[in-house]
Amino acid sequence: MHYVWKEALEQTRGRGLWLGLGLVTLISLFLVAEARGYPSDLGFEALLMGLFDMNVYLLPLLAMFLSSFSVYQERELKTLLILLTRRESNFSFLYRKSLALQLIIILAFVSLYLLLALPMKFSLLFRPDSFLAFLLILAAFLLIFVQIGVFLGSVCRNKMQLIGANIVTWFVLVFLLDLAYMYFLPLVDYGNVQIFSWLYFLNPLHALRMTLENQLGLFTMTGLSRMMQGLVFLPPVAFTVINVVLWPLVFFGLALAARQGAQHD
Repeated sequence: MHYVWKEALEQTRGRGLWLGLGLVTLISLFLVAEARGYPSDLGFEALLMGLFDMNVYLLPLLAMFLSSFSVYQERELKTLLILLTRRESNFSFLYRKSLALQLIIILAFVSLYLLLALPMKFSLLFRPDSFLAFLLILAAFLLIFVQIGVFLGSVCRNKMQLIGANIVTWFVLVFLLDLAYMYFLPLVDYGNVQIFSWLYFLNPLHALRMTLENQLGLFTMTGLSRMMQGLVFLPPVAFTVINVVLWPLVFFGLALAARQGAQHD
């Protein structure tokens, strides 16, 4: 609880969280205003997909910057050294720090969208089940990228290196990997489609988008071609669960290994 309270004070006193919330609010309100001209039967779902697509570009960078600089600041201000001298292990520190960051950042953005639900309700045909699915996908999205930020904050030695690592990671995940998928797509056939499927859906951006489309009724598992059945051979929710479990564990382990290596050095 101490870590959560400390993290809440640090994030609310800083400008980064408020800047991120303000930017997301501004763009979201523009999207809500634009969605008023959509057909009423699918207008709300189209708005949620538009918000998700906007979040794909903004939230990874925001989540990684907020979490990585919070971890880096612990080392820069010598608070990490104080904690470790009090016999708190690297595992305990990273575990509690990760949970605190995830809780505060997820709570902040989920609260923001709960407030934005008011203009959505008065502008569109509001569907609570679709909105709940959107919030759960948002929470899963932030959980993964906050943990990536914790890893980056653990391995980078100075602020310039940390800024560069955040930007490069964001560029690779959001842009470069999609270019790689497009390059190899002509080589995919029915014999290797499941291999491509694992590579494609182990990217959380794709798995979470497919799951949201499925939950909103915009993508169904019925009537698929043989190739598409090979590509989506698991329910979209299963791919999302794999991503939500796998990547935080992987990056937590990498962050722990980095901290222990730095301590030995």
